[in-house]
Amino acid sequence: MRFYKSIIIVAAQALLARAEKVTFKVLAVNGKPYVDIGGQQHEMTLKEYPLYKVELDIDLPVEYNYGLIYDDGNAEQESFKRKREKGKKSLNEFFNRQLTTVQHPLLPKAYESFKYYKPSKLFDDNHIDTIIIKCDPTVLQNMYQDPVNREIETTAEVIYASPYTVKTFKQAKFSISGQSTRTVPKLSYKISNLNTEDNKELFRRTSIKLRAEHMDPSFLRDKIYGDVLNSLGVPAAQNKFARVFINGDAVGLFNLSDDISNSRYLRETFNKGEKYKTENSFYKADYCAHCEKGALYADLGYHGDDYNDIMYSAYIYKGKDESIDGHEHVIQEIIPLIKDIEAYANGSSQKMPLDIDTFSRYMIMEFLAGAMDNFWCKPGNYFLFKDNEKNQWYFHDADFHYSFGAGGEQEMMLTTPLHQYPPKVEVDVDVPATRPPLDAIRSHQEDEFIGIFHRLLKSGFHKEAIFPRIDSLASLIREDVEWSLGIPGVSQAATQDIDASYTINDFIQQVTSLEGEGIYGITPLKYFIGTKIDLLSKELNIEIPQEFDNSLGYVENPSQSSGLSITASWSVITILIMLISYILY
Repeated sequence: MRFYKSIIIVAAQALLARAEKVTFKVLAVNGKPYVDIGGQQHEMTLKEYPLYKVELDIDLPVEYNYGLIYDDGNAEQESFKRKREKGKKSLNEFFNRQLTTVQHPLLPKAYESFKYYKPSKLFDDNHIDTIIIKCDPTVLQNMYQDPVNREIETTAEVIYASPYTVKTFKQAKFSISGQSTRTVPKLSYKISNLNTEDNKELFRRTSIKLRAEHMDPSFLRDKIYGDVLNSLGVPAAQNKFARVFINGDAVGLFNLSDDISNSRYLRETFNKGEKYKTENSFYKADYCAHCEKGALYADLGYHGDDYNDIMYSAYIYKGKDESIDGHEHVIQEIIPLIKDIEAYANGSSQKMPLDIDTFSRYMIMEFLAGAMDNFWCKPGNYFLFKDNEKNQWYFHDADFHYSFGAGGEQEMMLTTPLHQYPPKVEVDVDVPATRPPLDAIRSHQEDEFIGIFHRLLKSGFHKEAIFPRIDSLASLIREDVEWSLGIPGVSQAATQDIDASYTINDFIQQVTSLEGEGIYGITPLKYFIGTKIDLLSKELNIEIPQEFDNSLGYVENPSQSSGLSITASWSVITILIMLISYILY
């Protein structure tokens, strides 16, 4: 009996060693894919567009690559080899991209995460998503011909694909997004109504933005800015990368970002995802040098009792209460808020109506990043949100692509010391250097404000923490950056940045250089960060330790991964179980 048991054990081991059913999966927007193993091509079948798969009985490890046969008969095969090891996850790989996932170094927390925020797996940034949009080609053409027309919107089928899943939304809404970016060749987009028929959402998001990042040869400024905001523990629009296709055509690599004005985002960020029982107050604050009414800015300062003053028109109501018009909302809510800020500043009130901690940390980051298009420098580009259940106003900063040495006045934004900030960056708008809520906070608790710099420079904004993360993100997106830079902009009515173009060498210089000036005068990312740290630490006499402080842990990545996939055939496992049962019996 012992002899037979030995034979059975050996047989079982042989089965497990050799008989493996291995799944290969690839995302292919166009064409019919196959997998090539040792020169033999295996046809793949469509599982759920754009995902194709095939299961093969092969020995592991194995080298392979994918090929595509297009509708016109032409074929293309990957020039590199992939390798599947035993126990390796069976992921949705993307045709002609060597990297599927990268485990990035995490940033240490400067402060605990914002207590009301609930992370979404949508923003797992260890991979690049794929967004496929199918819409009416006539309406799409109208968008391209008239991108400044905010009324053009169309129903679209939107497919989201990642290494882990494919989700389809058949009744999404699709439109051009942005303000000044509507006049450049590479357009930005908004996708809303991301609900399926059974009311499933895109990882608890119903609206997203696809930001073109046309002004940033590194593609990383928005991303790094958001990462540091997460380290600071403030409410922040999350973002990651996505390759985008519209009606079968490639349109490039984009920054997939939260839509701050979306009610789903607000409750996920400010209320742990729970529905609000009351309607909240929500406003967009603007800065406009050449508006029809004249120059205006939203400095949160009191501009007199004339409620028709142009400065009050910088606040735009974005809430859902339509019982009164937007200007009346401003009169009833924003002007009292501004007066309360003034009362706190002059000492007649002990309470600052804005949340001091989050507002102060936003300002710290604006200075460190040289955010020339944001509140401290140009008062605008932010939101105001009042959680009425908590009776608390929040400042919410937004739009950070003009940062870290991009967007003009690079030297001024880099070298202006804290005690002289903000610099005068636009001479045709007479904006005083005062910022009422910031000035009020600093007059009451300057030590606490400066303390944020000390804390952040030793943790989340430490060179040894942030530079490796930049390197890792850059390695993930490099192939897609090169692909994207070769795709012409779709706008047929562009009037700005028409001749602006970058190369892959510009990208590399922007993400690696520790010195000098880049294309169009844009300061390389690491050089700006490193120089800013050196200048500020000297000005404030901050001693930066060699190793960063991770005592609060790290900003965790909300991973979509759900564990290792099982590659062994179920029939083999069944046989093994039967054999083991027999032996034990």
